[in-house]
Amino acid sequence: MSKQLSILAVLLLLTLQADAFAGKPVQDPYFVKMKGFKVLSFNTSKIEFASTAVFYNTYNNRAKLQEVDIDVYVEDKYIGKVTNAEDIPVNKLSAFDVPLLLTLEPPGPAVRDALWQGSRLMYGKKLKIRYTGHIKLKVLGFLPIKVRIDDDLYYSMYAN
Repeated sequence: MSKQLSILAVLLLLTLQADAFAGKPVQDPYFVKMKGFKVLSFNTSKIEFASTAVFYNTYNNRAKLQEVDIDVYVEDKYIGKVTNAEDIPVNKLSAFDVPLLLTLEPPGPAVRDALWQGSRLMYGKKLKIRYTGHIKLKVLGFLPIKVRIDDDLYYSMYAN
């Protein structure tokens, strides 16, 4: 019985000290900015958007991207969810990019309406793209860290 209690005590101690093993910083990893929004394809059968989310790993250990779950809005109308996750290694104490790709096949009425509002791009106006959701990192192969994202990006076809 005492052997089982000592094993349980060691496991409990390791669980409580997981943050210490991971070099837990004062601040959790955080979202920095969105960049590089592009329309990759735009036709009646498929619409593809690409962008990059930049985050900063505040841990003194390497991590790995585990999950991406981000909702995308165009002019405040929901158009889809980015859930792709590449096998992205994350270096310690550094910024890292997460490429995001949203493919809509075929685009529904809400998407067509949102993009119709976006037709003002042809006249040099800006289009508001909103990203909300999270990514999940794994530190030391087992410690999950969720990083929230909530950002607006204004896209224009022409440099202002």
